[in-house]
Amino acid sequence: MTISIKDLLSQNQLDHFVIEFLKEKLEFLLKEEIKHFTKVERPDEGLQRNGYYKRDLDTKHGKIKDLAIPRDRQEEFKTQLFEPYQRRDGWLEEAVIRMYQSGVSTRDIGKMVAKLVGSSYSAATVSKNNRCHDQRC
Repeated sequence: MTISIKDLLSQNQLDHFVIEFLKEKLEFLLKEEIKHFTKVERPDEGLQRNGYYKRDLDTKHGKIKDLAIPRDRQEEFKTQLFEPYQRRDGWLEEAVIRMYQSGVSTRDIGKMVAKLVGSSYSAATVSKNNRCHDQRC
């Protein structure tokens, strides 16, 4: 089966559309979340919004670049969509655990992850993550 350039371009466009859709919906949820936080959860504290900071987030659909995360002046708001400093949505860790449990070597898993997301993932990190998963660290 051969893939034409036209098909490849359509797939790239579809991938881009999915990422942009996810970014738009996540940013909408974040805006609603901080609005609820300041107006409903903590109305008496006089919390004020203070713009956004940008973050990249790796998802199983691709990398969302410059996701706008709202913040308040007192730095009280913490989104419930992901943990502070989290850069991946959990799909990668789940895939690593499944590969490890299937007998793929930690070195091969590290190489595969580096090719997928472009960042290093050492064999020691693979072992540590799987040990913690087994022991519920």
